[in-house]
Amino acid sequence: MAESPAESSGGLVRLSISSGGQAIDDAIGIDSVEITKRINRIPTATIHVQDGNMPDQEFPLSSSDTFKPGSEIVIEAGYEQGAVDETIFEGVVVSHGISITGKNVTRLVVECRDKAVGMTIGRHNANYVDLADSDIISKLVGDYAGLSVDVAATTPSHGELVQYYCTDWDYLMARAEVNGLLVIVEGGTISVKAPAVSSSPVPEVGYG
Repeated sequence: MAESPAESSGGLVRLSISSGGQAIDDAIGIDSVEITKRINRIPTATIHVQDGNMPDQEFPLSSSDTFKPGSEIVIEAGYEQGAVDETIFEGVVVSHGISITGKNVTRLVVECRDKAVGMTIGRHNANYVDLADSDIISKLVGDYAGLSVDVAATTPSHGELVQYYCTDWDYLMARAEVNGLLVIVEGGTISVKAPAVSSSPVPEVGYG
């Protein structure tokens, strides 16, 4: 069984963020980073950054290109005693806005999504002839630069299937559900596989 995260959670946590391949200046104050990864969902990351100069009426970081929409973001983290940081999120900035609290504390709130978010943009129509669902899923993902797919082979081959006014992500999810497959997105790679219900848990966790 895998080691519990609690066994190596001592010490300070290191965090590093890069935008467009360039590490963000350590002088930039990162207040918090929240990352959410779920089965059948596109991973998200929300970054709260100190920003705002009230006397000058400016938001320097928000006005810069560091977190502009479309910027590629990589977040790495590790424990102080560890030798190597691990990449815990890769994606793109989809929006950012300013948060001002009652005490006039200002922050830049950056919303990021995995590159698979591109599959949720726009509704499409298509015909798929003599293809299995796994082939259709591969074709859907293959139309997007920067994405890769790992899909379990399915049967049978369909004479014809129609995608009508539907996003590519929703259609992918529909074809995966029909075959009892789970969709897991990680760093631009979309894995569509059956759950391994006979395997041992890695690791086993419990309430409390």
